[in-house]
Amino acid sequence: MEMRLGDLGIYKLAGCGWHYMDPYTCIQEQGSSTEAHGVSPLMAEAIAVQETLLHAKSRQLSKICLKSDNQVLIKTLISNQSPVDLYRINLDIENLTSSFVLLNFSYVFRSLNCIADALAKSALYGLNSSLHS
Repeated sequence: MEMRLGDLGIYKLAGCGWHYMDPYTCIQEQGSSTEAHGVSPLMAEAIAVQETLLHAKSRQLSKICLKSDNQVLIKTLISNQSPVDLYRINLDIENLTSSFVLLNFSYVFRSLNCIADALAKSALYGLNSSLHS
């Protein structure tokens, strides 16, 4: 899961990318989205986590290991002590966690998160290109 931020004139944009692999079937899925936002980079990352969990829930996945290269966000999610600006989104994430038998949040180096990073960049730059056409 990865979130990329960028500016396009008056618009604040966020590109979100995620991918996962079922370790039993080796089936892989990936996706991306672009959203306008007026929030901090940390809030945008939290929104990406929420989107990823919503997708996993819709696919009826029961065991999730969510990895992010945002260490602050992972620490916040693990500790359940969110900054004031993340309070509402963290409540939403906390409510989503009950949908899973197992949910683990872990930090991963950006170099090991390259697929999600590329998807997020693609979503962000794809929207940027289409708005300038």
